[in-house]
Amino acid sequence: MRERDAWAATRQTVLARDGFHCQDCSDQIDRSELDVHHLVPRAMGGTDEPSNLVTLCDGCHARRHPNLQVSLSRRMIERWAIRIARLLDSERELPHQLPAIGTALRLVGKSQFREGQLDAVLAALRGESVLVVRPTGSGKSLCFQVPALLTGGTTFVLSPLKALMKDQVVELQRLKLPSTFINGDLGPTEKKARYELLEQGSLRFLYCTPERFNPARVLPEEVARLARAKAAFLVVDEAHCVDRWGRDFRPDYGRIAEIRTRLGNPPVLAFTATAGAEAQTRILASLGLPTARRLVSGADRPNIALVRHQASGDVRSPGSVRTRAKTIANLVRHVRTGKAMIFVPTVKIGELLQSSLALEELDLPFYHSKFGTANERDVLIGRFTGRLEPALDAIICTNAFGMGIDVPNVRLVINWQHPASVEDYLQEFGRAGRDGKPALAVLLTDGGRETNLLKFMARKTAGASSGSSPTALETRLAEIDKISAVVRRPGCFRRNLLDLLGANRSPRSSLSKWLLELVFTRRARVARPSFCCDFCDPKKARSALAVASTPHA
Repeated sequence: MRERDAWAATRQTVLARDGFHCQDCSDQIDRSELDVHHLVPRAMGGTDEPSNLVTLCDGCHARRHPNLQVSLSRRMIERWAIRIARLLDSERELPHQLPAIGTALRLVGKSQFREGQLDAVLAALRGESVLVVRPTGSGKSLCFQVPALLTGGTTFVLSPLKALMKDQVVELQRLKLPSTFINGDLGPTEKKARYELLEQGSLRFLYCTPERFNPARVLPEEVARLARAKAAFLVVDEAHCVDRWGRDFRPDYGRIAEIRTRLGNPPVLAFTATAGAEAQTRILASLGLPTARRLVSGADRPNIALVRHQASGDVRSPGSVRTRAKTIANLVRHVRTGKAMIFVPTVKIGELLQSSLALEELDLPFYHSKFGTANERDVLIGRFTGRLEPALDAIICTNAFGMGIDVPNVRLVINWQHPASVEDYLQEFGRAGRDGKPALAVLLTDGGRETNLLKFMARKTAGASSGSSPTALETRLAEIDKISAVVRRPGCFRRNLLDLLGANRSPRSSLSKWLLELVFTRRARVARPSFCCDFCDPKKARSALAVASTPHA
């Protein structure tokens, strides 16, 4: 009788949360005809927590039940693969939630993992804290969504940008997964309602910024309500913001270890697109997890050919700008399909380049942090991503071109000069070829003289920042020297970059893990370019750049 009463109360909580509407067809029908559906079935370890339940009408509920539309043959393959993997698991490293992993995948709209994702998922399900380094657009979210669905409680996702968290919550709600965000844009009534959903256990995912846990910034009662929640995982998105010596450091990101303590020390799943070996160490130390596992994958982008091109003259002189503009204009014009991005170090250089390209009859917009209003910047990004018309095929930008913006079909990335760190360079040229098709990254070099501008900018930034320390400046100057050296170093340019990132070859998988990878992971087909880099094949690199010296007809 007590169980029946508890289920009735839970059912009412879920129906009220979903507004007494079917979450698939959105119809509002008689309450007696509404069903409460388990996202992860009880038979596969699913719980009766509201965060594992969703409201459906009879028809939609019936369509959901043939094991989430997976074919009988596929279900059998998965079941037997898991059974055999467990028999082969002599180290007992496979988590108990493994039988439901295929179900969780289908709940987030996927049939298989991408390469490298399964490692992160298995580690999370074992209760480990991990730092995952994967390129933007490579499916970092799936690495925490699947474990969250198979673990009781709410997964807290710390995200630095309101726009990012809104986009991710919209996508989760489209998948009918109970989720929301809390930030300062919400009115008191709406914020109160969302805190109540959290306290009822009705949310599987809650997005917020780290500042939401700072009593100096929000009401102490709000911090207390967050801390009382049952936290399954603490996810740190854009974890490079944790690095105290990094360009994107935010003070409240430096207090995530305290946030974890407030939440009862759940496992931490930290994600970033690029972080070198030293930055990884600093991030984990700040999180209070110096020995946590590191999973670095996707750093090598074999479909991108890397070319360094010597450009004469001072990078800031008008004559040098005009010469480089001719080279850049010819390269951009030879992009037959897809898009091109040109990264510049400062607004002044970007404006000079924009004017010089106009003289070459190439009018390109320039995206930077001081450009227009926030809405105008969003429109420009929307045009380049193809979300808005008229579409743009090429753009000049600083590193302010936002976090989490994914444009799959960039065929050409040009760097006016190398940026201030290896991580920044990998992030910038890594915007090319995210669709797996061949792409070209051209780095204009100046025999090492470009480092003077970067060091001047670093010292100027440090002098303007009251919270900056001598150690922070020294670290940034050392990072500039490091990338300057690797750009000039003989040997394979790609291998030299990857060695600094700490992207070593993965150890050999166990037989049980290999079997799970075979069944649950889709091997990406990557179309390699005709050459690796200018060192490995200088003749083909010169051929790729030959168009830059071809006058425009």
